[in-house]
Amino acid sequence: MKSMKKVLAVLLVAIIAITFAGCGSGGDAGSSDKIRVATADPNVPIDPHEQTNSYVGMISDSIVQPIIKLEGDGSLSPLLIKEMPTISEDGLTYTFELKDGVKFHNGETLKASDVKYSYTRMLQAQVMSTMIDCIEGADAVMEGTSDDLTGFKIIDDNKFEIKLSEPFAAFESALSTTYTCIYPEAACKEAGEDWGRTVLYGTGPYTMDSYTAGQGIELSKFDEYHGEAAKNAGVSFKFIEDMNTQVMEYQKGNIDVMLLDATLYPQYKDNADIKDDIKTFNPYGLIYLTPNMNMITDQKVREAISLSIDREAICNDLLNGTAKPAKSFIPEGLLGYDESLPELEYNPEKAKQLLAEAGYPDGITIDFPQSSKYPFKVKIATAIQDQAKAAGITLNIQQYDGSAYSDMARGGQVELGCGNWYVDYVDPDGLIYQVMGRNNTMSESSSFYNNDEFNKLIDQARVITDEAQRAELYKQADNILTRQDYGAIPICNETKYYLSKPNMKNFKIDNVFRYDFSVVEITE
Repeated sequence: MKSMKKVLAVLLVAIIAITFAGCGSGGDAGSSDKIRVATADPNVPIDPHEQTNSYVGMISDSIVQPIIKLEGDGSLSPLLIKEMPTISEDGLTYTFELKDGVKFHNGETLKASDVKYSYTRMLQAQVMSTMIDCIEGADAVMEGTSDDLTGFKIIDDNKFEIKLSEPFAAFESALSTTYTCIYPEAACKEAGEDWGRTVLYGTGPYTMDSYTAGQGIELSKFDEYHGEAAKNAGVSFKFIEDMNTQVMEYQKGNIDVMLLDATLYPQYKDNADIKDDIKTFNPYGLIYLTPNMNMITDQKVREAISLSIDREAICNDLLNGTAKPAKSFIPEGLLGYDESLPELEYNPEKAKQLLAEAGYPDGITIDFPQSSKYPFKVKIATAIQDQAKAAGITLNIQQYDGSAYSDMARGGQVELGCGNWYVDYVDPDGLIYQVMGRNNTMSESSSFYNNDEFNKLIDQARVITDEAQRAELYKQADNILTRQDYGAIPICNETKYYLSKPNMKNFKIDNVFRYDFSVVEITE
């Protein structure tokens, strides 16, 4: 009898154990102490100094940090510094003091020398170097004639000064971007090409435990974080290339957060399982075309491309009313947006006339390569391809993998590109200068746009602080870019969608496209 009781007791314990184990698995919401995020594989190092890939930003924001924080409402606050910098009367010298005892994930203490190293490295990369190219000595660093950023003066381990070559109205905002994140100098140098792959140390609320190509990235809570500790154990990024598959995994309970393509929104908006989990945000940015000025040299051809696009149809039919036609490069909500502008015209017959005047009476064929990494842009490009036929424009679309397309763009081989950009700080400089300024129009888009008058206007707008004057300069520059030169052809301003489980308390994506997973409480 005793033996039977013992067996029954063991069985009862086993049943209880299995029951409780079942409650904590099986994919139900709240089943993990980590936030599970579906995303595509960036296929590049997680290194914002050298990458503008949006998937890199989604991941890196949790690991590495700039010295200033951009809040969700667009305001700025100290992050790795004790207070916002003091600025000299001439607007050229900024004085900073780091917070005491900020730790990198490898245990090193943040020092002023790490900040100088990081800014120098960013300038050397020349990917988003225009954000801080106003620092004295930046040009020499970018040109490779010096490795000393002379405008950065280290006072002691916590204090430093930055001297600008000329005033820059958005300088503090630029120092809040992901691209200006701070790395530990010694560890970064030692890691070499492994940085961002197998090694990545920052000061953020999470450490990177692993990066497995084709599978995912694992982050865990950093116990020595200098700010408020993360409210969860970590973040698990799951690499799933197809968005419909991501949704399936979300419905199964294996994913907690994911972006949702606007073209798929109608397919899921009435789905009983997930419709209440769909949220929206409106990033400051746009979808646009970039004609290669070295290949499509005639302004009339570029204007004809613009005239061949029915933006209303793209917004209403393809995007099911989730976007609105863009009238300018600078979107509504940013300084310099001109609300008085008429809509960009759709007129295939006028486009044909312009092509004939340019020497193409029988139409023109233009290569329109696309990156398979961004299916949303492929869909936009395909819709434009169909529309352009009525104007006598044949657009040859061929898809390339992400790295091959990037190589083509940086090699100046993309005849017509389809781009999207969202500001990293709430200022038009973060859009029109960073994308279309003369130093950026080849490296990422093969654009080669370079207009002296346009450059003068956006350069002036960087220097002055009077907002009314800046707004007028940006309006003039935008008009030259999009309605005279057609150096960029605006398409639409988007509403973006994402899914998050009801138990992801406090999670949201704001209008500056930043992710803060550390505030999320995973509830039952």
